[in-house]
Amino acid sequence: MLPGEDPYVGWDHLSRPSATTGISQPANHPTTIKGAVISSTPMEAECKYRVPDVPRTRTRLKELGAVFQKLESHRDTYLRHPSRDFRSTDEALRIREIDGEPFITYKGPRLAGPIKIRPEIELPMVPGTAEDWLKIWGLLGFVVALTVPKSREVYQLQHAGRLLTITLDQVESLGAFTEIERIVADPSEIEQAQADIQEVGRLLQLTEIEPRSYLGLLLQLADER
Repeated sequence: MLPGEDPYVGWDHLSRPSATTGISQPANHPTTIKGAVISSTPMEAECKYRVPDVPRTRTRLKELGAVFQKLESHRDTYLRHPSRDFRSTDEALRIREIDGEPFITYKGPRLAGPIKIRPEIELPMVPGTAEDWLKIWGLLGFVVALTVPKSREVYQLQHAGRLLTITLDQVESLGAFTEIERIVADPSEIEQAQADIQEVGRLLQLTEIEPRSYLGLLLQLADER
């Protein structure tokens, strides 16, 4: 690479698979966050529900035709910026290890609305390097905010010809939750994605929406103690 050459020129056309869904995420839709244009940023539309009865939810998934994909073990390590309050900017930076395979994820601010919609960039990391990256970020002033361990059952459902990913999570210290997700490649799809997610939640007979992240719930739990 020549001095001064941008190492990322020519990469904007690529698509990258999501670690959560395995679906290739379009990399040609620019997203503006607080005045900065971030390319290669699809939007993630999702809603989290509390699950009072796990066997019943599994039964409803089967009745709706959802296809079980895999069982995963997650370890999510969230980082705190040395000079930027992610709570106030509504952002998140984490390392997610799925069965030991690491991914780095940035989540941007949420759009207003009943369904959580926010830009997300997720990239695979070289296996076995997560701890070394944490050391590097530590030297740069980042600190670990919290680590969230959970098990995740992943399902996929074709709803009205559109693919949704549904996960059934067992989160340590918090209990059971279901997340219903669609990747939104274009702003014109947002309204339909919201409707699809809400309809599938209704069909699963889930009624208690949990707007907070697992990180937020665990931090609140720690504050209450």
